[in-house]
Amino acid sequence: MGMGGAFTGVADDVNAIYWNPAGLAVVEKLEAMGMTTRLFGLKDLTYYLFGGVVPTKKMGGFGLSYSQFGCSEYRESQTIFSSGQTLGGDVYFGFNVKIMSLRIKGASTNSDYGKASAFGLDVGALADISSKFRLGIMAMNLNSPRLGNCSENLAQRIMLGTSFRILSRCITSLDLHLPLSSIMVEPEARAGFEILVNRNLALRAGAENDPARFTVGFGLCWKIFKFDYAFLSHPFLNNQHQFSLSFHLGNQTMQNQSAF
Repeated sequence: MGMGGAFTGVADDVNAIYWNPAGLAVVEKLEAMGMTTRLFGLKDLTYYLFGGVVPTKKMGGFGLSYSQFGCSEYRESQTIFSSGQTLGGDVYFGFNVKIMSLRIKGASTNSDYGKASAFGLDVGALADISSKFRLGIMAMNLNSPRLGNCSENLAQRIMLGTSFRILSRCITSLDLHLPLSSIMVEPEARAGFEILVNRNLALRAGAENDPARFTVGFGLCWKIFKFDYAFLSHPFLNNQHQFSLSFHLGNQTMQNQSAF
């Protein structure tokens, strides 16, 4: 959080479920997290997310998440089953199987204007080129899912990412998101930066071009817990705040969480 959404080439914690499932293969300890935000500061656009990762010695890492967006009249939800495996050396592969649902409530208590579900498939790969340089790629909704009788596929895209550790306490990341469907038209560029102030505090900043905005944030570690906050600006709408709380089995520090 706070790195402008440039995480495809980092993907080293529970957030890999959403940015690059191949990163689940490098998670070494059990992790769980919850995140919430209100899009553009609006109560009716509240977004909740819960996720967890269970690493294994021989079968890689497995993840599960559930997210929900909207209000009682309009609600989107998504459940993701994830897996990340080591292909050999410093190359990793992962995939997501997603159940995506939409419900629009009717005027009366027991009626619905409509509801629909769809299955989605994501695949990702990650490679440590060196101890300081990492490359990542993720393809989203490869199976061209559609909700109900909609004539258009849900958004499909290829996410290319890289990260570079400038110093032991500084990491930069860059993402390029390329459209594969008519819903997403223009490529998106995102960049992020994180500096570890000490073993318990990280400061972050980022930017993206669509919409043109910047992000800032921080992370705090205390024993097995980590709190993250991010501020997202917007050129036309209200600014946005994101809050996340996670825990890791065994004491963690900001430094060893971010190390490749």
